[in-house]
Amino acid sequence: MRISEAEPWSVTVMSFLLLGGLGVLTVVTSVAAWGLAAILAPDALPRLSTFLTIAFTVITLEVVLGSCLAALTTFLYNLTAPYNGGLEISLTDDLGPTEAGANAQSAMDRAGIRARRYLRTHTPAWVTGAMRHLSARYGSLRGRKATAPSEHAAPVRPDAGQGD
Repeated sequence: MRISEAEPWSVTVMSFLLLGGLGVLTVVTSVAAWGLAAILAPDALPRLSTFLTIAFTVITLEVVLGSCLAALTTFLYNLTAPYNGGLEISLTDDLGPTEAGANAQSAMDRAGIRARRYLRTHTPAWVTGAMRHLSARYGSLRGRKATAPSEHAAPVRPDAGQGD
């Protein structure tokens, strides 16, 4: 399949939506980072309203300029596609794993086995002691449900303390 022309309006709308989503993620992440920084150093940052004003301004510019750049790039592609033949894409209906994917999966499996083996032989004594202590106190976390020490008290009967 060969793509010899792209619709500029479709590319502009798609880039606007993608860049808008990226902008929302950026605002959410930056507000979370501002909150953490405000907790750690309360007087080092500007107010949240100032921070959000700057963030929204930058993201608005990013979305508008990015969409315009995508539209311009589409026009340039449409002008040059007749000369270089366009973009060629090979499509297939084979959804099975590729050889590279199978090799990567087996390499990851081998690395996981090596990591577990290494950790079993190189675990410090204080870690194994702490695990034994926690297991004796709260029960094995693998085999049965962990219980807190306060739950080992004698059970309270439902009718205890009630008058007849």
